[in-house]
Amino acid sequence: MTVVSIKKDKKHLMRIDCDNGNTFYIDSDLINEISLGVGSCLDSGYVEELLKESDYYRAKSRAFWYLDRMDHTEKALYDKLVKAGFSKESSARVIARFCELDLLDDVKFATRYSERLSEANVSSREIYMKLITKGVPKCIAKDTVDALEVDEYAQIRAVIDKKYKNKLDDKKNVQKVFSALARKGFSFSAVRDVLKAYCEELQYISEE
Repeated sequence: MTVVSIKKDKKHLMRIDCDNGNTFYIDSDLINEISLGVGSCLDSGYVEELLKESDYYRAKSRAFWYLDRMDHTEKALYDKLVKAGFSKESSARVIARFCELDLLDDVKFATRYSERLSEANVSSREIYMKLITKGVPKCIAKDTVDALEVDEYAQIRAVIDKKYKNKLDDKKNVQKVFSALARKGFSFSAVRDVLKAYCEELQYISEE
């Protein structure tokens, strides 16, 4: 088949019309790279390869767009590309290439993200769960959280001062604060010790 026209379609895509009636769409950067033009002769096998390569080019461009807006783990970026309609093969190629270029690094991502959360007084347990949700492998998430230098008592005090200090007016409310802090992932013993700094007696809290 012979290319009879090349026209701009959507952003980064060019419409290729051939003399046999076939029409397909190729990334504009790829067309420039291979110098495809009117009169170029193509066979079906080459067209199939071009379509795969075009998908990779577009996936790579989209991945840069995602990373410009926020950091991603390898898994999160891969999942986003696949969800956006790019093939698993192209998405995996992009992830591999970005790792080679040091644009993706789950260890660095986990370290930066966990440090920000820790500074915001998020508990180590909750940080671990958030890392997993972001796509960080469990082994990296665990090592990252273990490496954090966290003063859990200071974190709990900071959270109480910010959100709960005025709610420690009776035993019922103290129990609610205790439960809320425990749900945030702080250890029962640490929560109890810090609350004792605000309250004279907490015997009504069960020894869990």
